Amino acid sequence: MRSPYGSVFKLFADTFGSCPGCGGNHPLWPERKYHVDWGESESIEHDPDSIRHALEVLAAAANGSPQCNEPLLRIMVTSTYEAMSQMRMGAWARRQYRKRRQSGQDPMLAQETALYVFLSMTLMWSSIYATTSGQGVDKVLESVTEQANAAATSISQERRQAAESLLVAAVQQAPEHGEDLEGLFSALSLSCRMLEKLSMHLQGNKIDNQVGILLAAGNYALCAGALVSRLGSV
Repeated sequence: MRSPYGSVFKLFADTFGSCPGCGGNHPLWPERKYHVDWGESESIEHDPDSIRHALEVLAAAANGSPQCNEPLLRIMVTSTYEAMSQMRMGAWARRQYRKRRQSGQDPMLAQETALYVFLSMTLMWSSIYATTSGQGVDKVLESVTEQANAAATSISQERRQAAESLLVAAVQQAPEHGEDLEGLFSALSLSCRMLEKLSMHLQGNKIDNQVGILLAAGNYALCAGALVSRLGSV
């Protein structure tokens, strides 16, 4: 299977360079062989820079530097909207743009790609652990989300529930998109495009809500990744 990250791995190898949050170097985690190859699906486009950014966030927390996560995610979300504010379009054009993006007709925003990375990693790593341990994927995934939500006390319950709802929606819609993980990833790509719409229905501003949802989703990946990382030491 070819690398899903294109030139990302070639450029950053097994680390991501100096972290803008703490100045340290965070290693890729878990091992590269356990990562998702979503590049196999030609119908889903991903920005390599957004993928790298999402992996950097996961690596920072796994490396014992979780204080880097929120600043990295906030920079991603705010810079996206700063760029969008430069787009000259009226209210009707903006509404049409959002509809096209949510239906999968336009590329994902950076934060939507990051969410896709976090949740797809959660699904992949839960599946790998389930296969190796002989447990059902549903049982492992349920355990992962429960543990991650219980540990994420600094994130509001509303934002944690929002992150879980996007994952659940993808799992429920997966049969309409195909079998096994391919169907899940396809459904997940549409679910993640609802990040902005969902964030606008929560209390607080949409940027804070999106950062909170991303942090919660990142915790799912970290919890599932911790299970997979143990396999190499068994």
